[in-house]
Amino acid sequence: MIPGILKKAVLMTLGPPVKYIISQMGIHDEVNHKINFIEQTIQDIYPDQLIFSEDTLQEIERLKRLFELPANLDMGISKNDMMVRHYINHGFDVKAAVRAYLVRGLGLMDVVEKVAERKWGRAWPFKIGPFLDFASGYGTLERHLVHYIPADDIYTSDIKEMGIRFQTEKFKVNGISSSFRPEEFEPGIKFKFIFVASLFSHLPGNLFIKWLKQLWNNLDDEGVLVFTVHDISLITSQTEFFYSPVSEDSHSVVKDRLLKPESYGTAYVSEEYLRKCFEEMGLTAAHYARYRKCSGGLQDVYIVSRDIDRFEGIRFNTYDSELI
Repeated sequence: MIPGILKKAVLMTLGPPVKYIISQMGIHDEVNHKINFIEQTIQDIYPDQLIFSEDTLQEIERLKRLFELPANLDMGISKNDMMVRHYINHGFDVKAAVRAYLVRGLGLMDVVEKVAERKWGRAWPFKIGPFLDFASGYGTLERHLVHYIPADDIYTSDIKEMGIRFQTEKFKVNGISSSFRPEEFEPGIKFKFIFVASLFSHLPGNLFIKWLKQLWNNLDDEGVLVFTVHDISLITSQTEFFYSPVSEDSHSVVKDRLLKPESYGTAYVSEEYLRKCFEEMGLTAAHYARYRKCSGGLQDVYIVSRDIDRFEGIRFNTYDSELI
């Protein structure tokens, strides 16, 4: 009760508008330090999984009915899940943040399902394994995916060990530790489907191409690699690649935030840049398909395979949490 009241008071007095005003003042550093201390204290006293109000629980049930989701869909969310924290940090209340989080997962699942069905037909759940969700966080996709394919066929990998542990315990999937060094990622198996949401939108140039090659090398010859990026058109830049050392982790209060700006920030790339990367990998324009702003209405989705011209013309669903 008390933590909830404390948080509400902090959000009312120290919400995004107030933080912005403070950021424009000379006392920014001192005040911001105190704000971060209060936010960190609140984060630390939360239980490991978010506790939802009755109103939020009713909203989850409404969404399950609306999208015909499994009644036993596990909506336990870690307090350290940067995906839901991202929405809260941008002014969403908890109910709206959970709604956006669930819709985000639905969008990712839709991409996986549509690509897999194009590749293997309606029998795709029996042919897609082993499946790798790379840079998977805390299971935004996994909580949906386990209702389509066996957990034994799903491998989750992230640099955040707490995220891997959360998923392996909650969803019973396989966990693989990752690192900042691509050459250290050696899972020992080849995957039929590798899915990478919102990693390449954070990598500097030297790691971008290395990770792309490393993941491609861990793909089965008949497999599919799907990843998302920020297109360069989202910013005013004339370059093919732009990198900023700032990310959503930079000012986060989660325990396992990534604080290596030289390795994890925010990246924007052009299709020409990616075409050159693909050429280094021995691929041509016929080996990939691009879908603009297909992921969350912001990031482009690239589908890469040795199958030529196989993935054009897929109709992905569009989800907008504010209109649901």
